[in-house]
Amino acid sequence: MILLLVLTSCATLDRQLDPNAVLPEGEMEAVRSEAKKLIDRLLEEEIVPGLSIALVDARGPVWLEGFGMADSRTGERVDSRTLFRIGSLTKPVTAIAVMQLVAEAKIDLDAPLSEQLQGFSIRHHEHQERAPVTPRQLLSHRSGLPSDLRKGMYTDTPFTQVTELLHDEYAAYRPGKRYSYSNIGYDLLGHLIEQRSGVAYTEFVERSLLAPLGMVGSGYTLSEQMAARLSAGHMDGLVRPHPPLRDTPALGLYASGEELGLLMSAMLGRRVPGLPNELLKQMWQPQISDGQVSLGVLPGFGWFIEEHPVLGKHVRHGGTTMLFGSEMALLPQQGLGIAVLANGAGSNRVAREMATTILTIAASIRGTVPKRRLQRIANQRPSGFNTPSGGYATDLGLLMVDAEQPRLCACIIERILDLVRFDDGSLGLTPESIEELPEGYRVLGELRLREREINGMDVLVADRNGNEIMLGNRIESDRWQASWKERLGSYRTINPDGEFSIQDLKLSDQDGVLCLHYRAPHLSDNQIRVPLQPISDTEAVVQGFGRGGGETVQIVEVNGKQCLKFSGYMGEPRDQ
Repeated sequence: MILLLVLTSCATLDRQLDPNAVLPEGEMEAVRSEAKKLIDRLLEEEIVPGLSIALVDARGPVWLEGFGMADSRTGERVDSRTLFRIGSLTKPVTAIAVMQLVAEAKIDLDAPLSEQLQGFSIRHHEHQERAPVTPRQLLSHRSGLPSDLRKGMYTDTPFTQVTELLHDEYAAYRPGKRYSYSNIGYDLLGHLIEQRSGVAYTEFVERSLLAPLGMVGSGYTLSEQMAARLSAGHMDGLVRPHPPLRDTPALGLYASGEELGLLMSAMLGRRVPGLPNELLKQMWQPQISDGQVSLGVLPGFGWFIEEHPVLGKHVRHGGTTMLFGSEMALLPQQGLGIAVLANGAGSNRVAREMATTILTIAASIRGTVPKRRLQRIANQRPSGFNTPSGGYATDLGLLMVDAEQPRLCACIIERILDLVRFDDGSLGLTPESIEELPEGYRVLGELRLREREINGMDVLVADRNGNEIMLGNRIESDRWQASWKERLGSYRTINPDGEFSIQDLKLSDQDGVLCLHYRAPHLSDNQIRVPLQPISDTEAVVQGFGRGGGETVQIVEVNGKQCLKFSGYMGEPRDQ
């Protein structure tokens, strides 16, 4: 009761404590009123320490306000000018910079990257068809490059070194044939901007975009003034130091809700400096080619294009770094945009749901949402699916479904959980199994699991409160070479990155599936386990279409030892 009283008191002081707030007037005040109920609950339940909200239209800000704590140690509160590390919201900014150079005829979207970026090359497996990577593919995550180069990701290594480091890595897929999210693809775009503009990437963005829009408090390097406004990052309720980040063009921008509002208003009003309207429109067009495996994702240039059942065309991007979460979304047809910034680890999902909720309320109040859309989604039911069975490579790790028992092996938390079969054939966890889940994985209890055929693949999908989420695809468990069986066991990382290293590498046989295990203690205490498909005596690829899918695990000889190489890290056998 005391906590509730304190929180209620804090909520009533928000207007006074945020001197930079721009509050909605008239009927739009209802947007703040409804959203604030959700925000107060998030703060009360300590789901996030603090939030910054920026709701804008083409003319400028509609609602700018901060809530909660910027720093739980000092009690400093978030306001609309509080600075956050915005993670992957940097990618739309980098994409704009690329398109500005397209407008100047300094970058050709469809010419081979190797002809425009000096020093770029990457290896290919013998079974892979070779085709040139283009800037268009990099912008829309269709380049076939690996998702990440984990070695050096949380260091001060210049992002321009990624171009050279890729010489020893393998492409994950053939360019243009599969959507596959890639941070290092945006590192290459940043390097391309440097080479084609003749100035440093950060200087070009600040000079051509941030300064003309008045975003003078945003940037990639913290000045003394910026550091004074920077929110602390939180994990498990505690303030943690900000780790360094190599992938600047993908993740490295610092910005406030107020200044992201300037960017969104400029985009909605077609006033982005140096970017003709036809090129801006192109950024919001789905980049899908014939025969491409899209998996329901429609990437544009630095944005994802979705057809929301209520809002219609929805242009968005999320952002996640170790201690922050964010979401930025635009409704071009309704002329509304929103940014939600949060300062807690894993808060990207909260930011996305909050952004969608506020946009829905705002668009409904403005009368820009057709009533038929609101009515249409009320009775939607999924159809055209099968009961899942077998192993699936997912962003939640390896999931093994035994449809006969029925039960689920969630390898990432090393639990075997009982399932119940519903009348429609979908599967869900029993109440007893939900109680066994660690706190961070309770979301599994909200899912109904189904299998669909998408792009010729058997895909595990989950229904969560009426929203369907693609988790991963059924894995292959063909017989694999005897040479890999001889390599099962644990490996010691011999080229670590300190506390940000991948640790405890291991190869195992999981019910006939070759699996790679590792831990990333800076991200989670849990062991990560991904299924592999050997393609030769010395190479195996990660199965699945999520982050890391298609990446290569190699066996290389170092000082007479058969060592394991993965994403730049090298592990030597512990028993040699």
